[in-house]
Amino acid sequence: MKNVVRLFVVCLMLVLSTQVSFANSDKETLQDGADLTSIHRLALAMPLYQQVDKDAPDKTELSKIFYDASRVTRLSVASYNTVADSINSTKSIDILALDRRTAAKYFKENVADYANAYVVLTVANNSRTSFFFDVYQSGTNQLLYTYEIQANRSEKDSVVTFNNLCEQFYKHLERATEAQLKEKNKK
Repeated sequence: MKNVVRLFVVCLMLVLSTQVSFANSDKETLQDGADLTSIHRLALAMPLYQQVDKDAPDKTELSKIFYDASRVTRLSVASYNTVADSINSTKSIDILALDRRTAAKYFKENVADYANAYVVLTVANNSRTSFFFDVYQSGTNQLLYTYEIQANRSEKDSVVTFNNLCEQFYKHLERATEAQLKEKNKK
């Protein structure tokens, strides 16, 4: 009986250590004075990404993955193409046809008409792929929240990996918003 318990404890430790070793490392920062509870609609900016591996998703696919991963949140999320089409129909500025810097300028100037905040995804392709999510207040462009997550070394740049990292962002943003809402309700 003693050996069975010892074996069970060893197996349990092995299983728990395996789960911890495969977890993605992440870091989130809520800026002082930032009010995440005021975000009712979130717009997605065009990701800052250069495809390195030929098997990795391209920029268009990443933009779609980023939007599709929003299904895990209760926030209303507007894709980059939706905002771009709205800007084109109201202001007659086709930001999809402009270069990256000019398109980003017009996006920032006009996104307040369509969302309370917007998020910029930056992807760093080093030995480990890192995703940096920066949430800004629309209109003022004030930084509200940042989230960084790194893929494991064993994870390849794929749709599944990118989707997982984007879903983690939405989950952490929602948790941070709920925690801030609980703090507000206590006061």
